[in-house]
Amino acid sequence: MKENMLVLEMLLKNKMITRQNIAERREAAKRSGISVLDLLLKDRVVTQEKLVLIFHNEWGFELYAPRKDVLDPRVLPLFSKEQARMHLVFPLNQEYEDQLTVLMADPTHEETLRNVKRIADKRLKILVAEQDCILELIGKHYYQKYANRESMDLMKPGESNESTPEPTIITLVNDLIEEGVSRGASDIHVEAFAHKIQVRFRIDGVLKPVGQLNKETWKGVITRLKILGGCDIAEQRHPQDGAFTTTHEHRQIDVRLSIIPTIHGEKIVLRLLDEKKFLVSVDDLGFSDEQQNLLKEILEAPHGMLLVCGPTGSGKSTTLYSLLNGMDPRTQNIITIEDPVEFQMEDINQIQVNEKTGLNFATGLRAILRQDPNVIMVGEIRDEDTAEIATRAAITGHLVLSTIHTNNAIASINRLMDMKIPLYLLSAALRGVISQKLIKRLCPNCRKKALAGEVEKRLLGTMDQDVELFYPVGCSLCHGTGYQGRIAVQEVLKITRRIREAIGKGADYDTIRKVAIEEGLKPIEESLKRHLLLGNTSISQGLEILAFENEWHR
Repeated sequence: MKENMLVLEMLLKNKMITRQNIAERREAAKRSGISVLDLLLKDRVVTQEKLVLIFHNEWGFELYAPRKDVLDPRVLPLFSKEQARMHLVFPLNQEYEDQLTVLMADPTHEETLRNVKRIADKRLKILVAEQDCILELIGKHYYQKYANRESMDLMKPGESNESTPEPTIITLVNDLIEEGVSRGASDIHVEAFAHKIQVRFRIDGVLKPVGQLNKETWKGVITRLKILGGCDIAEQRHPQDGAFTTTHEHRQIDVRLSIIPTIHGEKIVLRLLDEKKFLVSVDDLGFSDEQQNLLKEILEAPHGMLLVCGPTGSGKSTTLYSLLNGMDPRTQNIITIEDPVEFQMEDINQIQVNEKTGLNFATGLRAILRQDPNVIMVGEIRDEDTAEIATRAAITGHLVLSTIHTNNAIASINRLMDMKIPLYLLSAALRGVISQKLIKRLCPNCRKKALAGEVEKRLLGTMDQDVELFYPVGCSLCHGTGYQGRIAVQEVLKITRRIREAIGKGADYDTIRKVAIEEGLKPIEESLKRHLLLGNTSISQGLEILAFENEWHR
């Protein structure tokens, strides 16, 4: 976002920032070419949401409402992708022939406004939207290099095309990663088969084909990615792992690289770890107010263990990183041991497990305890040694955060019992357990509301009243799927005195669950019902969780 002193002065007037906040970032802004305002946003001194409200409250600009303000794809060609990104503008629709509705991140910057009017050559109706929202829309609707093409083949040497400049392997790899990030992909798969080399993006948990490579291009892509990831470019017979860091829209993207040999050649998977997704506020994780209060009480304990459980790909790491991001590393010694390090965080000491050198979770954890830590994050409790060391650390003045692969909060307690943790230690150490699963979020632009049927009301336990639910439709914003992104449904178990006593006696699953519900545990089904009634997801998405939980507790 271009520097705008008018906005900074308005933030000062509303006491959202101080002049010291500005002065501290002047030098960094000059060195990096990034505006002071962008640095304030990056450092979370100001949130994008509050900035948008400033434009609305102080200047009277209307706020963008996805459900009301619908996109008309026919107006997209009025701006090129480069123009849209440069000016942080997105053409939305054209209600009248001479008037264009646009979204802008900063509608008060005079030079930007003049340029936008010149490019559009129409009267403008301006809606203000968050910068990330505009960039996401640009990414989805302008960055479709591969989505509608049958081939990503590079032209052969000697061929020319005046309208399409010849891309290089480096450009192709950069574009591939950038498009994956722009479209919200968690993984990029490049895989070789007998008659094709296919590229797929995993978006919202589902793999989607986006194009194909020719054989020569594919070999170049593999070599380039191996170089970036620090792998051996000559090795083709053994699996390899690597990692590298890049940037996108001034934010950090960590890329994990996995290569395996298949019968038709090497397959590559890139895991995209986006700062925007990992370093989110706890408020944005989907917890209810009651769950957030419980979580706050757990984290305010001087020591103890907090576990996050759920199946693979349920957002456990994101939740842990969000909890760490809410802590102050300037006054606390925060150390993590992970396999692998999912995302690099400033001012936090992160250790990568390395089995080849003998550095596993257990040995690393023992070493961490000699480093005067306040907070320890263990990537995963996998074995008895790690479980016991983590538990002992939790009762000796350390706050321990970790994940464990179980189906729900109570099952995590039983899993630790199975790991032979002494019951007196477990009952004293455990402070709380978060259990979560991910479900698709309904597109806010096209979802429709309708009365729930008899079967749906029976599932929700609301047979005696009419209930309105939301259902997917499909539009240009969600590419016809009816869904945009995913949300977590959780249960938060705080270990109370009665639950502690039950653990100390070695009580079984059903007994501990009964006590926990009596002590106020809201099962994950309740969290799901809340999201259904709020219109965050659809009943079809919730059926799997409801059916699983009902079967599990039968």
